[in-house]
Amino acid sequence: MAKIALDEIQTRLKIIAELKAKVQVAGIDEVHELQPLFEKGLWMFGSQFESIEFTANRGMTTVIRDLFGVKGGKGTPNRPDFVILPDSSVGFYACSSFDEEYNEDGIAHVVIVDLKTTGLSLGSKEKEQVWKYVKELKRKGIIGKATEVDGFVLGDQIEQGEGGTRTEDDDQVKIRPLRYDTILIRAEKRMLNLHQKVKDAPFLTDQQDMLSQFINPIVASQPSLLEED
Repeated sequence: MAKIALDEIQTRLKIIAELKAKVQVAGIDEVHELQPLFEKGLWMFGSQFESIEFTANRGMTTVIRDLFGVKGGKGTPNRPDFVILPDSSVGFYACSSFDEEYNEDGIAHVVIVDLKTTGLSLGSKEKEQVWKYVKELKRKGIIGKATEVDGFVLGDQIEQGEGGTRTEDDDQVKIRPLRYDTILIRAEKRMLNLHQKVKDAPFLTDQQDMLSQFINPIVASQPSLLEED
């Protein structure tokens, strides 16, 4: 149990460290550099997204690809779970709903993560694009009116006055723009709070030295720009 806890802390802090380094790069390739990290990091958006039941949904991805007429796009052959558009990479994650007899009967919760490349401001246009995805999924019968939808649009800047949450369908649909640095600060705070809760737990008594090394600052390695003489 101690090793599982320590491994999870280490993995999450490594993801945060990698993302911190990557979002500093102007014009970052969100498809190859950011999407693989966020694919493992829904927990960064809040405790309600910790569930292992959230999985990438190719059916939704296919519907959105058809909506935009996307046949391939940059880097898509090996990423069938994402829709790759000129300025973003979009992932769809779903959690099933069940009837009274515990049979799967639809989709209870959908998370849409739209990662924008750095240098692109987030505003009403980007929120509207996510709402367009939701309407198409509803029109195709993929999700119903009772399905809860959380849409996150991420970038390194937000237009003045556009930082609020857009809600639709009696608050069943929420679309939030977030800066990369904001979500990373929140994620790091959650991990440090987690450490405070578990560091004195009896089952970790013998692992204190090991635990401490995981909460020290992690330096993300970057290639040197200087060549040796």
